Amino acid sequence: MPEQAFPPADCRPCGRCCFSELPEYVRVFGVDTDRMDQRAMGFTTFLGNKLFMRMEEGRCTALAIDPDARTFSCSIYEMRPDVCRSLARGSGACKADFELKSERPDVAVAALLRRLQ
Repeated sequence: MPEQAFPPADCRPCGRCCFSELPEYVRVFGVDTDRMDQRAMGFTTFLGNKLFMRMEEGRCTALAIDPDARTFSCSIYEMRPDVCRSLARGSGACKADFELKSERPDVAVAALLRRLQ
């Protein structure tokens, strides 16, 4: 995949902010659960007595990947946690994810394509 310019014009070809090896990456608070329906809550997990978005294969399980278009989208976008809402495209946190996680979307797409074959 060719190198993307920062900031990306659209988040969907990037998706890097949804990747992490940390199970405690996206904390979910009461205000978040108030707007989440049962399907959205299915993407969460308790670690101890704290609620988080569930991470699998190095990414948030709510992240939908279209391997053909190579795009990433949040399957619970309207109900996503506040921590996700506060991450602005082009912000310092966005830039850090953009630089530090550059290979992760490609790895995820390749793994998904292998599973589909």
